[in-house]
Amino acid sequence: MSFQLSIMIEALKTASHYIGTTLFMALTALVIGAVVGLIIALIRLYRIKILAPVLQVIVTVLKGVPVVLVILALYLISAKQFDIWAESMHWTLRFKDFNMVWIAIAALSLMSAINSSEIFRGAFAAVKKGQFDAAKSIGMTNVQVIRRVLLPQAWPISLPMFSNLLISLVKASALASMVSVVDVFAAAKITAQQNYRFLEAYVAVAIIYWLISLVIEKGAQLLENRMLRKLRRAAL
Repeated sequence: MSFQLSIMIEALKTASHYIGTTLFMALTALVIGAVVGLIIALIRLYRIKILAPVLQVIVTVLKGVPVVLVILALYLISAKQFDIWAESMHWTLRFKDFNMVWIAIAALSLMSAINSSEIFRGAFAAVKKGQFDAAKSIGMTNVQVIRRVLLPQAWPISLPMFSNLLISLVKASALASMVSVVDVFAAAKITAQQNYRFLEAYVAVAIIYWLISLVIEKGAQLLENRMLRKLRRAAL
């Protein structure tokens, strides 16, 4: 069976209309995950009793769970329990009216939080312990140390890893089609089902994902270089 360029272009046009949905899921999950991951990393860094060891176990367990299982588990739990919760809270919203995008975002956010916590932990480890002692010696509180010493140095270190995480989230968002979310991948697959030309559709999707990944990577490089220049000027 020959490859038909015209069908690939048609699939490319159709799928490109849903780039916004894919980016919305990935970026929202990245932001939520980064905030939660930062909190987890700080709790483990300062070794807060009870919370630190519990979170360490949770992170270790969830790192081995595939995102597809999380998406399906959240979908099945929501399908069985959401209407019960809604009735108890006197909501008019029902599961059939619920936007499935948020189930995908919840699953991707969990993946993002676990990875973000490890990224921040690695970045925090690169900050020399003497700087913490120096900050404490001049009367800084823990919040001030985090805001003025830890984060300004950890963020440039962690930026390349966060760009890789965002690329992973963009690719993982294709699994959202399993819960009836129409994104880039789902749109191309729907197009392919109309004429059974799946190869052309999948090539079109691959091109879109590759272009998105390229833009993210180049944008992160520019941002990283800019931040490093600011740090060098500040050190002079």
